[in-house]
Amino acid sequence: MFSNLKIGVRLIAGFVLVAAISAVVGAIGISNTSQINEMADRMYDRELLGLSYVKEANINLIYIGRARANVLLATSADERDAHLAAIEKYSAAVTDYMGKAQPLFITERGRQIFNTFAGTWEEYQREMKRALTLAKAQKLAQRDEALHSALDAVRTRANVLDELLTELTRLKETNARDASDETTRLYGHTRTLMISVVIGGVLAGVLLGFLISRSVTRPLARAVDAAHRLAEGDLSVQLQVQGKDETAQLLQAMQDMIARLSGVVHEVKSSAEALAGASEEVSATAQSLSQASSEQAAGVEETSASIEQM
Repeated sequence: MFSNLKIGVRLIAGFVLVAAISAVVGAIGISNTSQINEMADRMYDRELLGLSYVKEANINLIYIGRARANVLLATSADERDAHLAAIEKYSAAVTDYMGKAQPLFITERGRQIFNTFAGTWEEYQREMKRALTLAKAQKLAQRDEALHSALDAVRTRANVLDELLTELTRLKETNARDASDETTRLYGHTRTLMISVVIGGVLAGVLLGFLISRSVTRPLARAVDAAHRLAEGDLSVQLQVQGKDETAQLLQAMQDMIARLSGVVHEVKSSAEALAGASEEVSATAQSLSQASSEQAAGVEETSASIEQM
């Protein structure tokens, strides 16, 4: 099958095929890295943020329980009102965080849990409202300075711990966001680099195929032309040999063959010329012998005539 194709066509086709395979491999690599980058972004945007929102909602639910207990322990109306306002703020935060988290849970089980949470949260709010109404009707707690001071100290330390834990959580979230941004940046740089390498490899493959094919086919064409001229009897062919590869060796061998053929032809010509000279000498000798024979015949005739006269 390949014997019907020229060597140049075969070489170029081979390099183009290799370049095409490189382009396909590069395209697959770029596609896979793109998927990896999308998965990393999705992991941060959906999974990590979803977890963070649920965690924040859970923390605010704990804050509600703490504020509820403080309502019962309040020793003044202002203190009780402050804790009631905190319960409303924390309840709004729970609703807000769960609203942000819900679109990030796309599985069927996740939707079921959110539906169950929504119904339970409404019941919780109603029960909380009823409990707070009853709590408002209760008498304020008797103020005990030692107990009040201890509770303030506990609340202060609890607030500090909350802030520290929140800061740690936000630190991790920031690190995750930075890692996601770095992954996206690295993907962009890698994609650009891979595209450049693939394009450069394809162009280099095609160019090398063309140059190598040309470096092989041009000397072969010169060898074929020289062979045709030799077949026609032209021994004046001169082949300029450059390089030391196989094609250069072939041209050099043909040039040596032409030189030897020229020498043989020259020797044959010299021999033919010598043979022609000898033939001319033989012809001259034959002519001399013929003339001598004619002269002798004439002498014989004269002798015969003299005998007849006598």
